[in-house]
Amino acid sequence: MSLLAVSTGIAIAYAAALWGLILVPMAITALKRQWLLFAAGWLTVGLVWWIASLRLARPESWWARRFYGSDKLSRARERYDIAAG
Repeated sequence: MSLLAVSTGIAIAYAAALWGLILVPMAITALKRQWLLFAAGWLTVGLVWWIASLRLARPESWWARRFYGSDKLSRARERYDIAAG
């Protein structure tokens, strides 16, 4: 009976780690407003979310407003062809 409890605990730990590996990049992709890549992540079981979480965010996104300085924000505006405001 104790083996069942140990294996259940390990299964829960693996499940929590897997969700952490999927939910963190998924949330970052959404906060960066990368909606096409967000949708593609559902089809690739989260692989695309890892790529999107490393890409430059859209300049109007929460992520850019919160974490980007003026240099990185201007790079984002150039990439997404948005006039500086």
